[in-house]
Amino acid sequence: MATTSRESVIRVAIMGEPRLFREGLRLICGADPSLMVVGEGSLGEIRGVLRATVLDILVADARVDGALMLCEELRYEGDGARPWVILLADEADDDWAARALQAGARGILPKSTTGAEVVRAIHAVHEEQIWASERVVARVVSKLAVLAGVTQAAQAILKERLSRRQREIVHHATNGLSNQEIADRLNISEATVKAHLTHIFLKLGVRDRAQLAARYRIGSPPS
Repeated sequence: MATTSRESVIRVAIMGEPRLFREGLRLICGADPSLMVVGEGSLGEIRGVLRATVLDILVADARVDGALMLCEELRYEGDGARPWVILLADEADDDWAARALQAGARGILPKSTTGAEVVRAIHAVHEEQIWASERVVARVVSKLAVLAGVTQAAQAILKERLSRRQREIVHHATNGLSNQEIADRLNISEATVKAHLTHIFLKLGVRDRAQLAARYRIGSPPS
């Protein structure tokens, strides 16, 4: 029988609740000799796994609070940084899936997917492919094309009118993070985030987050 060398094993972690969800994925991965589950648990527990071990792929329940924030954090660690994230979502929502890919997810799978499909997705993402429906990929490409045309002008206005901290908050707010998530990311209080947003709205002449995102959404952290 063929064996798999340790060097070729794909190291996988599983994030989500309940335990039955993780056990099912662990059994699916365990049936493939090229996959090794090296950690599982909640967001906090997965952060511990990331600190303690080398990880290639994180398979995560999209309902976990902070899942998209973690995708973003991992994306900004640098080109080629691992692990790459595959999210399992409750239903096919193309807009949400496109936002998840922009946040840094490498794969989107419906919860109704088969075990064989999960394994194929893990291997594809490990080989630096994007695993998502053609509709979702097309939507991301379309959004990026629009953003490319407005990003330079938006960045110029933001640099002229806002402090660097306020530009950081604009970046996170327009990419879908809640006030508490922004506070956690920047190590400030939620009240401080709210105060900054009030000043940002006044300086930019916008009414709310939706209008802010429509005019000033930028895909990369401020310089």
